[in-house]
Amino acid sequence: MALPALPSVLIVDDEPAVRDIMSRWVASLGLSARTASGADEALDTLREAPCDLAVIDVMMPGHDGLWLATELQREHPHTAVVLATAYTSLLEGDTGQPRPIADLLIKPFARDRFALAVDRGRRWRKDAIDEQQWHASLLVEVRDRTMAARRELECRVGEEADEVDALTALLAERVPDSLAHGERVARYARSLGRELGRDGAPGADEATLELAARFHDVGRLAMPDALLTKPSPLTETEVAITRRLVDAGAEILAGSRTLGLLAPIVRASREWFGGGGHPGELAGSAIPLASRIIAVADAYDSMTQSRLYRSQLTSAEAVAELLRCSDVQFDPDIVVTFLSILARH
Repeated sequence: MALPALPSVLIVDDEPAVRDIMSRWVASLGLSARTASGADEALDTLREAPCDLAVIDVMMPGHDGLWLATELQREHPHTAVVLATAYTSLLEGDTGQPRPIADLLIKPFARDRFALAVDRGRRWRKDAIDEQQWHASLLVEVRDRTMAARRELECRVGEEADEVDALTALLAERVPDSLAHGERVARYARSLGRELGRDGAPGADEATLELAARFHDVGRLAMPDALLTKPSPLTETEVAITRRLVDAGAEILAGSRTLGLLAPIVRASREWFGGGGHPGELAGSAIPLASRIIAVADAYDSMTQSRLYRSQLTSAEAVAELLRCSDVQFDPDIVVTFLSILARH
């Protein structure tokens, strides 16, 4: 596939002579050059008319080039960024926001090296656009598969099948590994619910908890085929899509006459105890108890099962990970209770 055109390049440098020579290099490559003497001017220029590539000096008065690169990532994510600096030490130990860049030019550099940076920016921009299109196509497939699963469940129930049996059969046909995973998580969750009740914690309704745990992964019915059987680790974009499957699962359940009460529990099962989870960024006791229980049971079982792209962890390794993420991702009281259950078996 041919690379997309790269007609406009923004040169951001506080030295007029540097801006002038790089502008002439840009013109010699058959491209259009625009210039800015600093970060704020660059942002104003881009708001008027976006550019495909920005070549940014790191050391500038006011906001520096690293700050500008971060702003471009947020406001203009498809603008390829090339950083230029004579002080590579400025880039070491930086703990700011990640700034994906197409290339790094070390001053002084010649025209040929500049031309190579422009070409790398071109390729970076193409990859960014392709990634966005891939993300959009996956979202459409998740939406379509969610609706198809709801229709299929309604059809099977319409034939007088029990909703639990109908959904179980659908999972067995489409994603049998999710059904087996759900059954194991349900056993863990049932034990956790009983143990927490004995310890005096507010109990979760046992039948509801067990069903929610059993069907917490029902969103995988909406998983795009390309991700369902992918033998290698998922990209960041693909991981973002899988996070949405909990919403798809809740939507499938919400359309059920008898399983609709499970939808909010399933939807909250990917929330983080310390906040910042998906989809509502709930925290602490704002997350339903059943969801917090399922989160721990689900994580342990997922870690101790093999995947196409990774080996399973040992029980000890999975326990170490639960402890590491306790209070951040998982309710620490539930983790402690879960470990006590494991120790007895």
